[in-house]
Amino acid sequence: MKKIITLLAIAAFFFAGTREASAQISVGAGSGSRAYLFTDAQGVTVVGAGPTLSVDFEANFRLARLFAVSVGADLAGVAGYHFMKDNTKNLGEIYFDVPVRAKLYIPISRQVELYIFGGPVASLDCLSIDAHVKGTTDNFEQYPTLTRFDVMLGGGLGIEIIKHIRATVGYDYGLIDRDTNPNRRIHTGVLKAAAYYMF
Repeated sequence: MKKIITLLAIAAFFFAGTREASAQISVGAGSGSRAYLFTDAQGVTVVGAGPTLSVDFEANFRLARLFAVSVGADLAGVAGYHFMKDNTKNLGEIYFDVPVRAKLYIPISRQVELYIFGGPVASLDCLSIDAHVKGTTDNFEQYPTLTRFDVMLGGGLGIEIIKHIRATVGYDYGLIDRDTNPNRRIHTGVLKAAAYYMF
């Protein structure tokens, strides 16, 4: 997993360096939901979700009139997912995500463009805690079979207005089982809407 993330990062920075002159930088914020699919040894899956807020950065490389590739860096927080039968715990997490997207543009007018995007997202779970009546617990210490790394794949729709405003909505699904325990599986899904200012 570390090799995959390292290769994605190297490719992104190499590509950014070769296309630096044509990169368009944007910053923004996002909101949505991060879902967790817990599957036990009997194949029973329980889904929980927590609201997310993120601060996002993106470098967009326009390779042709209707095609672009972007590399991003998102810092996202998750809070408020109640789990266990009596809702005695609350999940709090911080993620660092690196999305690499291919974009296909659909011009609407001189000032408005729609686009379809898709691609992988390298994701690192920087912090995962349970808040409960006795305080907080580090999930990676409590459950040593949990892994921090994930690679998600997904896509969505976006719109660019007057060359400075961008809004997107998309969904990514985690391809990696984040629990090495053979009796459990955990996969992540992220639904997100975001708005950016393009410089």
